[in-house]
Amino acid sequence: MLIAFKKMQAQGNDFVILDYMDQDLPAYDYPALASSICDRHFGVGADGLVTLQTSDTADARMIIYNSDGSRAEMCGSALRCVSSLLMDKLAVAELNILTDSGLKQARREHDNIIVNMGTAQILEEDVPAGGFVGDLVNVGNPHYVVFCDDVSGNPHLKHGAMLEHHPAFPSPVNVHFVQVLSKNRMRMKIWEHACGPTLACGTGASSAVYSGIRKALLAHEVTVEVPGGILSIIYQEETDTMLLCGPVTQVFSGDYSWKI
Repeated sequence: MLIAFKKMQAQGNDFVILDYMDQDLPAYDYPALASSICDRHFGVGADGLVTLQTSDTADARMIIYNSDGSRAEMCGSALRCVSSLLMDKLAVAELNILTDSGLKQARREHDNIIVNMGTAQILEEDVPAGGFVGDLVNVGNPHYVVFCDDVSGNPHLKHGAMLEHHPAFPSPVNVHFVQVLSKNRMRMKIWEHACGPTLACGTGASSAVYSGIRKALLAHEVTVEVPGGILSIIYQEETDTMLLCGPVTQVFSGDYSWKI
């Protein structure tokens, strides 16, 4: 069976996108398909699989599967990718997309796709885990944010897998090590739940900035250096919401041969 797809990336956080806006959602085993198509050696290769389909309450609905086949509650990078794809398709500059974490707004300004991530929530401050102390933050999914003096030694590779499943947390978490460069700039290394090390994470960047603001380490507008590039986070105090900003690109499209 051939499955038409598009591959897109946001600062190196890459996704295989299946566009079903013009047809009914096929009855595939999507967890199995995600594991197969996201494999970087035997498949297309991606951090996740995203389906884009119609919605009665929004311009579209997106569902995200991690590369291991598990379902993800939210992903800011994937949201920006499908928003760009749908904006081109509908010839609009603003739209709403329904996610497993609720309705999200997106707009295009020049080369940037800007999405409203909603309200961040500090679930618990200064949580000790595996020799580290960090904040547990929710922006549609859980993140453990650790501030440190230097991330050049790639602490996410050494400690990310251990922290992801640490018993200090009620469920697996995304893990981020953050180096503050100034009030308006930070550097971040990422270990994502069910994916491992990734080049970017929109919900993670939003969580880290929110945690940094609460600790008086960061301002309300922050440039975030991730391994895959640069993105921006803006905290809107009047609405208590986080904006995630950055460019996205379509890498290629094709047909994936999948044996069911």
